[in-house]
This record gives sequence, C-alpha cells and structure tokens, in this order.
Amino acid sequence: MYIKLPFLGFSSQCMYYAAILLLTHSFSAHANSEQASTTSVTSVPTVTYQYLEPTSAQDKKAMQLIKQSDAIKMVSDISRQHVQFSPQLTIVFGAKDGPLYDPEIHQIQIPYQYINDAMERFSQNHYAETGVDEVQATLDTLAHTLLHELGHAFIADRDIPILGKEEDAVDNFATIILLNYVDNGADISISSADLFAFEDQDIDTFDDLDFIDEHSLDIQRYFHMLCLIYGSDPDEYKSLLSEIDDGSRQEREDTCIYEYESVSRNWLRYLN
Repeated sequence: MYIKLPFLGFSSQCMYYAAILLLTHSFSAHANSEQASTTSVTSVPTVTYQYLEPTSAQDKKAMQLIKQSDAIKMVSDISRQHVQFSPQLTIVFGAKDGPLYDPEIHQIQIPYQYINDAMERFSQNHYAETGVDEVQATLDTLAHTLLHELGHAFIADRDIPILGKEEDAVDNFATIILLNYVDNGADISISSADLFAFEDQDIDTFDDLDFIDEHSLDIQRYFHMLCLIYGSDPDEYKSLLSEIDDGSRQEREDTCIYEYESVSRNWLRYLN
C-alpha cells in the first residue's frame, strides 16, 4: 500500500519515520502474538467415554480391547490440543447403531459388534502376514473411525462449510490428523484403508443406491487414503501405489502429492 507523507523538515522527518517504525514493530508483534495464541491446549480432554454393559462374551472382549487401546488416549489428547468441544463430546461404546455421530445429543456411538466384525475380516484375510496382527489392525481401524466421527462433530460444532460429501471430508480429517499428529499414524491409516478393501471384496454387484450413498465406494475410500499417505512422504510410501498400472502411476503419484498438500493445508487451518 502506498502512503503519501506530508513534507516535513529533516529533523521532523526523522522523528516521523522513527514513530512509524515503532508503530509497525508494535503492530507486527501484536499480530504475531494473536496468531500464536489461536492454538490453546486445555488441561483436560473435551471428550468423555461411556461403556455400556456387554451382552455376550464376544462383546465383553471387544470392550476390554477398546479400554486398553492407544486409540482412547490418542482421541483424548487430540481433544485437548486440536479438536476441542464445549460442551464435552460423549463417545458411547456398546451402542446399538453406528459407528455414527448424533448431532441432536452431541454423541458418537460405536457398537461392540463393529470391533468384532473388523477383527473377523482381518483374521479371514490373514492380515498377520503383513506384520500387523488382527488385534492391532482392528484397534488401528477403531482409531481412524473415532477420528472420522470426531470430524462430523467438529464440523457441526464449528459450523465448518463443506463443499462436497461430508463423509469424504471427515475421511480426510481422520487421515490428516493421523499423518500430522500421531506416532505411526501412517501405519494406522494403512490398516484402516485395508479394511475398506476387504469390505469391497464382499460386494458382488452394485445397485443404484450404492452410487448415491453419502459414502464413497469402499474401494474409492481405500485408494484415496493410500493416496494421502503416499502424498505425505513419497519416498517412504512409494510402494503403496504399486497396484496402479505403470502407464498411469507417475501421473497419479504427482496428483497424490498435490492432494495431500491441499487437503492437509485446508484442514490444518482449522486444527491449528
């Protein structure tokens, strides 16, 4: 911006410029202070957990796995540092329906059966052969699912505008948090993506409802998550896109780098 200065004597001009420099420095320091203060950390988590009474031995085992998992501490930490809620968000395990976020009661609901089903899928596909046993893979998936539902709650709480499918947006939200803030977040994301691939294998045919569902197809969710993981560190995760034919892989690699940078930058504006 151009500012026209009045004509002043030499001594007065020196004092004038000195005053402007002082004012500019003061304004800059104030602006930086305000920017730094936009991220606050609360002393307590802004989520609470409820565990409904299991009705079977299998559900009881699922409840015990959840309570002992790193996912619970991870979500608590995220709710203190990056995704804060007031009033507190309640996460209910053992609910009848879900996984889902109910905005009317500000509550995430996760059935124990969801854990049992994920465990069975990883076991049937001999997932332990990848170096990650089915228990850890199931808990990885729980972590991503909790963050996914947390994303719905965050969008509702902050009235964040979403252009496109909200389900896609919160898939991105969960993956970006894992890749940016969580140790071994990429490994957790890979397990979660693989579950989408296993669920896709159970589908023989598609009908019209599959294409107008609020969720993208499982196979699309699988490849998009791999794309974000690859884009976060192309050298480390180059093999993730090996399923793509050689003729298209280079173009897709470039696209994934751009996609990760774009999605990460946009979500981090709200998370930071």
